Amino acid sequence: MPDYLTQADRQNFGDELIDLAQRSAMHAVSPHLQQLEEQNSELRNRLARETKKNLDLALEREGIPWQQINQSPRFLVWLEGKDTLSGCVRQTLLNDAVAKGDAARVINFFRGFMAEEGVAGQHGQAGSRPAAAAGGQLYSRQQIVQMARERQKGRISDEQWRRWEYELCRASAEGRVVGALSLDDGVPLSR
Repeated sequence: MPDYLTQADRQNFGDELIDLAQRSAMHAVSPHLQQLEEQNSELRNRLARETKKNLDLALEREGIPWQQINQSPRFLVWLEGKDTLSGCVRQTLLNDAVAKGDAARVINFFRGFMAEEGVAGQHGQAGSRPAAAAGGQLYSRQQIVQMARERQKGRISDEQWRRWEYELCRASAEGRVVGALSLDDGVPLSR
């Protein structure tokens, strides 16, 4: 911070008068500075809430079951691991993406986890389903329910629905449905 007082000021007015002037100025502006700090804090909190709301909406629009994944112990362990490209801990990278409100990066973290879960076949029962095909799109139960609702409302044609059913059957067979139900007991294979 620059020093606005020159040596000549100190010689002409003395340290005692300069100290008095500085304390008087602080006394006069302190209430205004406090008010600005409170407003700034309120704005930061409001921005943080809005950012979180926008991230949540972006994840929901993508059909990512982020709340379910967020509670998964496997996800927490996965976040402790290092990103293969950057060498940084995934949790640190995810925190940075969230803090910046970068929805695309946050979505990619969840997709990355979902893809690794599918590829590794870690759905709660080893060998219960084939591994997901590399590069195939992952679907959440929420996306499947949404498509069924769209069909019920008549927004999806018969031909589009047939293509969707075919894709859904393939995705299920390849382990690309996150939170899919077990055929044995109806319990979700991944939580």
